[in-house]
Amino acid sequence: MSAKIRFGLDLFIFTGFLVALEPGFTGKPLHEWLIMAGVGTLIIHFLFHWEWLIKTSVRFFNNLFHISRLNYVIAVVIFIGFITIVTSGLMISRSFLPFFGIKIIESRGWNSIHELASNLTLLMVALHFALHWDWIWKTFAQIYKGIFKRKDLQSIGAAVNTDDELEGG
Repeated sequence: MSAKIRFGLDLFIFTGFLVALEPGFTGKPLHEWLIMAGVGTLIIHFLFHWEWLIKTSVRFFNNLFHISRLNYVIAVVIFIGFITIVTSGLMISRSFLPFFGIKIIESRGWNSIHELASNLTLLMVALHFALHWDWIWKTFAQIYKGIFKRKDLQSIGAAVNTDDELEGG
């Protein structure tokens, strides 16, 4: 898969997570449906990284570079966090499950678990984002390099030349 597609998918997941994290922004019914739609994109994300997960799992206790171990542990914690968010969210659902005729007995414990899992998972996603910042920035720059080079050149009053000349500069 190309870096551009991975970047787009990751940006979509990250943005969706941030929007869905605040139910007041979307309203609770849309919040529930967005999260359930997000589960599909997360499954796709994990499948795209499946080979890395398997290789890292096998080599976890060998001589593995420490950042790979940290990335692995964070990925597993994020996965567990999302499972907890979805499970607890389903247990407090007032829109998604009732749409299918399923009623759950209310419990404040599930609300607490849902809120805690959401906040801790946000922290882990932010750490994951920070650990991958170099890739994010390089991929962003690679995807949009033509746009920024042209605008930069135009903003300082230079003539815009052919792409070949821009690449060499």
